[in-house]
Amino acid sequence: MDRRISSLDWSLVRAFLAVADCGSLSAAARRLGASQPTLGRQIRQLETDLQQALFHRQAKGLVLTENGQLLIGPARRMQAALNEIELTAA
Repeated sequence: MDRRISSLDWSLVRAFLAVADCGSLSAAARRLGASQPTLGRQIRQLETDLQQALFHRQAKGLVLTENGQLLIGPARRMQAALNEIELTAA
């Protein structure tokens, strides 16, 4: 199956990383200065775009699925690259 993504929205990846690091939408929302419903929509949108679940929803929060675990490394490298671009431009 061909799952090409024409463009990946950095804000969705940033939300993914925050939720993965914090373990909940509310903690990630506080970290990013966003609302919990906004983060929830962003995670659902990224999962739709990638056509795969990234988190298991549990009573105590969100835990990465196997697919989410596979994407965390590339997402962190994307974040590092963006940080490098910002530093270089400054």
